[in-house]
Amino acid sequence: MKDGFHPPIPAPTDTEGCPDGAQTHLPSSQWWRKPTFLVAIVALPFFLLDLGFPALNDGEAMYAEIAREMRLNQDWITPRLNETRHFDKPPFTYWVIALNQMIIGESEVAARFWQALAAWGIIPVVAALGRSLYGMRKGWLPALIYATSIGMHIFGRLGMPDALLCFWIALAILGYARCLENAPQPGTRWMFVMCAALGFATLTKGLVGLALPLAIIGIHMLLTRRLDLFSKRQVVGGAAVVCLISLPWYLAVGMVNPDFAGYFIIREHVMRFTGGRYPPDESVALPLFLVLTLLWTFPWVSVVPQALIRAFRRVHLSGLRGSADLLPLIWILVFVGLFSASRSRLEYYALPAVPALALLVGKFWDDLLGGEVPGPSTRALKMSLGIAAMAAATAATGAWIVLGPQKEIVFRIFQESWPTSGWVAGGDHAVLLEKIRLPAMASLMGVALFLGGAFRASLGERPGAVLAFLVAMMAPLLVMVHWGFLVMEPFQSSKTVAQWTLSVASPEEMVIVQEPHEHMWIGGITYYLKRPVHILKDPRFEGIAARRREPPERFLDDQAMLRHWTSPEKVVMVTDEDRRDIGSLLRQAPQMHLVGGSFNRKVVVNRKTPLPVPSP
Repeated sequence: MKDGFHPPIPAPTDTEGCPDGAQTHLPSSQWWRKPTFLVAIVALPFFLLDLGFPALNDGEAMYAEIAREMRLNQDWITPRLNETRHFDKPPFTYWVIALNQMIIGESEVAARFWQALAAWGIIPVVAALGRSLYGMRKGWLPALIYATSIGMHIFGRLGMPDALLCFWIALAILGYARCLENAPQPGTRWMFVMCAALGFATLTKGLVGLALPLAIIGIHMLLTRRLDLFSKRQVVGGAAVVCLISLPWYLAVGMVNPDFAGYFIIREHVMRFTGGRYPPDESVALPLFLVLTLLWTFPWVSVVPQALIRAFRRVHLSGLRGSADLLPLIWILVFVGLFSASRSRLEYYALPAVPALALLVGKFWDDLLGGEVPGPSTRALKMSLGIAAMAAATAATGAWIVLGPQKEIVFRIFQESWPTSGWVAGGDHAVLLEKIRLPAMASLMGVALFLGGAFRASLGERPGAVLAFLVAMMAPLLVMVHWGFLVMEPFQSSKTVAQWTLSVASPEEMVIVQEPHEHMWIGGITYYLKRPVHILKDPRFEGIAARRREPPERFLDDQAMLRHWTSPEKVVMVTDEDRRDIGSLLRQAPQMHLVGGSFNRKVVVNRKTPLPVPSP
């Protein structure tokens, strides 16, 4: 053992999934028989199938639209959204989406494929980390835990940069772990992997992509007194790799846009973290953020506390330098701690910590299945499974009530936790809740039954059966999660509104959209219209330096909008009940006519016109 880490098992025999020292008779060439490979293959369809549905939500559509405009303008340096420069994120996500659009066309699959592939690709990375930290045979269990964790299936299949960021961070940590494994001569191959991943993370998410994994690695090196792990030459070479990958774009965009650095560093990083931006960023309450972070590990939520406690105990017993658990613990604490302190946090911001949690939960199950002494508390496992089963059954009953006669509870929760989400009482929202009422109750009852089966197996001291129940539960549950996304499409996506708009507006005719809370939300309508729109300015956002209203001719004040709206030309207006009330402006058109709409958004035109029904 080197510095507390297990050396690699020699390749000629396959011991993955077998007790230490045991050997199978499979030749090493039969990699398809290895548990990690089987886990990855079985998980593949759950990550990659049916990426074309539902339609892109407005957040996803922003990335797809910027990629589309990059292609049309042949400008791969400056991101633009509705022809406005948009510096919120670095370009890697835009580039990979644009690449797909050139190959397979502008589609939902093109916007989501690389992100879903990255989420799936973390499976072998977690397996390799498990082998590096805990030994060869333990690699497949963390991979199984990660592959069945619900959070990565919810967010990993979205056309946003988070899954890519999770992959690069996990790969960087793997590179570092392999360098530790090979200490005192870490070599250059795995250091190159680590630094290349850091470079791509920086190109995916900015300073967060570089600073957080570096913090994990730096804190671990400091606590384990390994600051001399890399030579000065290796450090310089590694920094060069990071810079060669990430720095060219930052230099290029800064040269073309002198205001980029101030906007990107100050507004997008410092002010976002401190909550100093206006309009204020959406931010979920800290208790809800922590609960949701734990929930993303479902169905393993019930064992996460015990897995964490056991990891801290092992660190205490073996010391910082000799502990394999210290690295995943730091990984978790850095992400959860940073975003707990941030004034701007969304429910999925700690998602990069899920692979680290999978490592600790995988170690928990390996100890339980392998009869480790002292082993996990079977009493605590039984209690947690029993409580989880009862909670799921209670939630099923609660769903029937809350999604039915007590719908106002749902609306109140959304208004308090996600005030800009657009959830308002009554109307289409109430119909939607009624539509998901029975499936939600049935899904939760199914979860309760599977958890009950796992609880019963735990009473019989059959940990393998407990594991099987929890894994098997996720197949039908993930299908229902996907169905839920399909049902939510009309609320989350602007596709229906765009179809109504296209049914009455020719490419030459003006389309006006109300200015959203954040400019990014304009991408939903422009992506599906395949054209830029004019924006009716919101007076609340006047004079905000960070809000770019460019090109200025596309941004209309009330008087400019009325000149078009009351003129003989046909003008189509997309309204949003969540934004300011413009009813008095719209009524000044002598023949204002409602075309159609979806949830809070309506499409109106300033003259009578034939209304073809848009295709579904």
